[in-house]
Amino acid sequence: MARVKPKRRGPSMDLTAMSDMAWLLLSFFILTSNFREPEVVAVVTPTSVSNEKMAEDNMMIAKIDGKGNFLMSFDENDRIPALEKMGEKYGVRFTDAEKKAFKSVVEFGVPMAEMRQFLNLSSDKQALYTPGIPLDTIGGSKVELVDWIIEAKEANPDLFLAIKGDEGAEYKKFKTLIKQLQEKNMNKFQLITSQE
Repeated sequence: MARVKPKRRGPSMDLTAMSDMAWLLLSFFILTSNFREPEVVAVVTPTSVSNEKMAEDNMMIAKIDGKGNFLMSFDENDRIPALEKMGEKYGVRFTDAEKKAFKSVVEFGVPMAEMRQFLNLSSDKQALYTPGIPLDTIGGSKVELVDWIIEAKEANPDLFLAIKGDEGAEYKKFKTLIKQLQEKNMNKFQLITSQE
């Protein structure tokens, strides 16, 4: 009589704990990551071979869009002190509601003379209204962009300046900004580019 062979069973492993661990790791990475605030005006930066990463904290960014308009953005905690200092310099008084509205503005591109009107617009209309911060080349009488940089740096000395320009912007705009910064003895800044 032939012997009956018992069925062989492979080793079994309960993978329930593995799926729990995957969800825990996924939740951890989502909750600890830093999300970038969306850009109001999209800027396509020129490419570069530099591998140096830009700092994430204490950054203020001066932008030049494709039309040649200047825009500013900086950390949420530095917005109100910079606005108050610019208000003192240009003789504009802001209400608490306008200051609160400015704190929620990611980036802006309006002259100081129009800032109160800009802050009283709805957030949808604010995103569409970017005439640009003045930076005159003739005589240098209206250098509001440089004033914003100086006042923001005075409010937070740890702020670091980065310049981000659209690849379609005129080189003359970059040159003007850098010249105005150098006249104020501000020679340390980064240029933001895309990886080549």
